[in-house]
Amino acid sequence: MQVDIVVDGETDGENDGRSLTSLYRWLASDPDAGRRATLSLVPGRPGAGDMGGAFDVINAVVANGIALGGLAVACATWRASRPAAPAVRIERDGVTITVEDGSPDTVNRIVEALGRPPLPDGDGDPDADGDGDGDPDADGDGRADRQAS
Repeated sequence: MQVDIVVDGETDGENDGRSLTSLYRWLASDPDAGRRATLSLVPGRPGAGDMGGAFDVINAVVANGIALGGLAVACATWRASRPAAPAVRIERDGVTITVEDGSPDTVNRIVEALGRPPLPDGDGDPDADGDGDGDPDADGDGRADRQAS
């Protein structure tokens, strides 16, 4: 699964992507995160009159929820090492979770929110039978019902 990591660098006095590149280096050197995730820096689009060169996002590709949890813990550890902890957000398919700390509750919240595979129809709605109850199993047979096309 692919997630994007965003840092609000202005909160710790850094700008021009320095917080983001610092986090990128931290993650790349972390034994768990660096081994279990493929990381890359994604440059931002330069505005009018800008020369560009700053990075906006760390793109991370992880294989499973365990790797995502390790990535969240590494982000929280980086935040804790900063004099004024900047906000770190992990985003996937329109869902954004802010990394607050590396506690088991926070890691579970991140993995639960971001670790679910997107549904085949791509709308993020688990209510495949459309009855509004959130249950894709309308006839109660234990299988998600499919609509005929």
